Amino acid sequence: MGMILMITIMTLAILVSYMKPLVAQPKPPESQRALPNGFHLESDSLLTEARNFSYPSNHTAMISAFAYIVGTILQQKTKKYSFLLWVLPPMVMFSNLILGLSYVSDLIGGLLIGLAISIATSNILKLQVPFVMNRFKTAHHQ
Repeated sequence: MGMILMITIMTLAILVSYMKPLVAQPKPPESQRALPNGFHLESDSLLTEARNFSYPSNHTAMISAFAYIVGTILQQKTKKYSFLLWVLPPMVMFSNLILGLSYVSDLIGGLLIGLAISIATSNILKLQVPFVMNRFKTAHHQ
């Protein structure tokens, strides 16, 4: 199950890094404000070409994928608290908006891409199926 989360996160990191320069939406002006000496805003992009663009939000995509995959795993074990993970994406979205790091469209785009990739990866790699050693093999050996 951890492998599915890792594959999803890596896929999202690569996809978002290549999407940002294609869309080329500049970051909000508030994100460019002067910071005290020695302080720098975190760069969440693998590509240097993507660092000055904001669509889609990498943070929102990652936390949405995390909430979906870990929430699905927890829901299989206990239905009691799995819904609490869905508090995280709105919190990250709200904090990015308040800090002026992203536009609303960036956040919605990140949420949708994070959900789409995590749902696709979960279905392809069969997240719902209990783990067994030969789970990823296509044919059984005789």
